[in-house]
Amino acid sequence: MREKAKKVLGIFPFIGPALVINVFVILGPSILALVLSFFKWSGLGSPVFVGLENFLTVFSDPDFLQALYHNVIWTIIFLTIPIAMGLGVAELLRRTKWQFFEPLYFLPVTLPVVVIALIWGYIYNPIKGLGKIIGIGLLGNTSTALYAIAFANIWAWWGFLCVVFYSAIQGISNELYEASVLDGANNWQQFRHITLPQIIPTIVFMEIMTIIWSFQVFDWVWVITQGGPAGSTELLATLLYKKAFYSYKVGEASVIGLVMAFFGSLAVGILYYLRRKGIEV
Repeated sequence: MREKAKKVLGIFPFIGPALVINVFVILGPSILALVLSFFKWSGLGSPVFVGLENFLTVFSDPDFLQALYHNVIWTIIFLTIPIAMGLGVAELLRRTKWQFFEPLYFLPVTLPVVVIALIWGYIYNPIKGLGKIIGIGLLGNTSTALYAIAFANIWAWWGFLCVVFYSAIQGISNELYEASVLDGANNWQQFRHITLPQIIPTIVFMEIMTIIWSFQVFDWVWVITQGGPAGSTELLATLLYKKAFYSYKVGEASVIGLVMAFFGSLAVGILYYLRRKGIEV
C-alpha cells in the first residue's frame, strides 16, 4: 500500500493540475446542471424544487423535439459525407504523394469559426451572394437552411479528417501495396483490402468523436442563423442557450444539457465497449 501511495504521490504533480481544472470546469458544472434540472430557477432568487416537472416540460416541448431531430440529421450528415471525403482524398494523396496539398486542406480548421461562419453568411446572402445567382435564399428557406450551414461546416471540417486519415495511411507498410500490385490488384482493390482494414481503428474513433461533436454544435448555427428561420436550424445547444439566457429557464436548460451529455456518454460507452472486446480503437 505504501508503494502504491508513493507512486500516486509521484504522479500527482504531473496529472494533479489538469485533474483539479477538470474537477472545477467539467465535473462541478456537470453536477450543478444535474441538480438544477430538478429546480425551477430564473438565475435570480432561490431555486424552487419541482422534481421531474422540467423533464416532462422539455420532453413534451415541440421545439426540443425539433432541435433533437435536427441534431440527429446533423450527426448522420457528418458521419458520412466529410468522412467519405476525407478518406477518398487521403487515399489520393497516398497514390500521388502530393503532400503539399495537406496544409491547404487543413487551413480552414485553423481559422476562427466565427470568421468563417460570417463569410459563409455573406456567401449565402440572397441579395449580394450565392442566393442572388441561383435565385434561392438558402438560409431563408426552412427546407434548405440546415443543410446550407452543414455544407459550410463540412467545407471547414473535412480537411482535418483527411489529414488524420492520411497520417494513419502512412503507417501502413508499402510492402503490402507493392505485393498487391504484383498480384494484379487495382486501385479500388488496394483501397478496399489494404487501406480500409488497416485504418479501421482510426475511422471508428473519428466516427465516435463525430457523434460527440455533432451534439455540441453551437457556433456555426448561432453565428449564421441563430436557429432560424422558424426554428429550422435549431439545435440542442442553441435551444439550451435560449432557454437559459433568453427565457431564463435554467432548469429546463439543464435538462437539455443532460440530454446532450447522454449522447456524448453513449458514444464514449461504445468506445469503451469496443476496447473491452479487444477491438483496437
